Amino acid sequence: MNLAAQADLSTQPSGWPILGHDRPVAMLRRSLRENRLVHAYLFTGPEGVGKRTLALAFAMALNCQAEPSPGQSAPDVPCGLCASCSRILRGTHPDVVEVNLETQAQMLADTPGKGKSGPAKELKIDIVRDMQSTVGLHPYMGRWRVYIIGDADRLNEEASNCMLKTLEEPPSHTILVLLAPDEDSVLPTISSRCLHVALRPLQRRLVADGLVRLWGAEQEQAETAAALSGGRPGYALTLAGEPERMARRKAALEELALLSGMPPSERINKANTLAKMFTDARADLYDLLDVWEGWWRDVLIVRSSASELAVNVDQLPTLTSVAGRTTPQKASGAIQLIQATRRQLFENVNPRLALEALTLGLP
Repeated sequence: MNLAAQADLSTQPSGWPILGHDRPVAMLRRSLRENRLVHAYLFTGPEGVGKRTLALAFAMALNCQAEPSPGQSAPDVPCGLCASCSRILRGTHPDVVEVNLETQAQMLADTPGKGKSGPAKELKIDIVRDMQSTVGLHPYMGRWRVYIIGDADRLNEEASNCMLKTLEEPPSHTILVLLAPDEDSVLPTISSRCLHVALRPLQRRLVADGLVRLWGAEQEQAETAAALSGGRPGYALTLAGEPERMARRKAALEELALLSGMPPSERINKANTLAKMFTDARADLYDLLDVWEGWWRDVLIVRSSASELAVNVDQLPTLTSVAGRTTPQKASGAIQLIQATRRQLFENVNPRLALEALTLGLP
């Protein structure tokens, strides 16, 4: 089964097409029922936790064409079936616009002389100005024009100041939803003009059950993905739907196990291999370091008799064995060494020397 396919989330307890996040949904539903909407929201939370999904569900509720409940002027639960909801789900609604690094790259690619290969690292003023050219228009088919600004933490200074002008004088019939990792990652002048809605990681069991019930994942696969995701359903879905990613994780753990039995000369050879990975596939190297750090953290957790909190749930027998013969000091030292190596690589220290120190220093 293709786990990345859109699932029918209409059966969720909240009635909104999103897994969990009951408190944020209840707050948004109440504002819809009482017609106490604001013109700018800031949804925060770690990557993959559901910020974009909630923003799209909110846009659906704002423009749903279903009959509202008695005493309400508009629905507070999106039906998911009307023309408006369907078009938002397909990404074709004329009044719901997404602005992010990906749409910025597409805009540049469509502009003669400005094409670039892939998204930039920051949102620039041109994409905000392009948004502003339409932000004051009356909705075409809905009650509201909704702008979902993903990667709001990547707004550069010019773009932030330009965005601030829109927030200071919000057009009627327009709602902006900014998405960022946390409130401090955007300018205080921007966050102070938004209603803050914080999304937190979900319970592991809720994520695993959702993967099985809604996307048809196998139970063991779902439990592993839910644990590795740290309670982020979007990231868990990515893990469960990409077998090659899980295969890379398994390979990284196998390499770590082999490293523990290598003599110094072979460890140096391994460092040279990792240094080449830093040059050719840097993201893969950082993923490998993340896996290694998570493993040693689990060793500490298992040694502390809290194995139910371990992330690598499919490796518990091996973790138990390693924890039984490793001191807390060694496991903690391994974590600190991996973290220091990552910092050094970010700071452009000679990668071969940094990785040699890592491979020679790990237990």
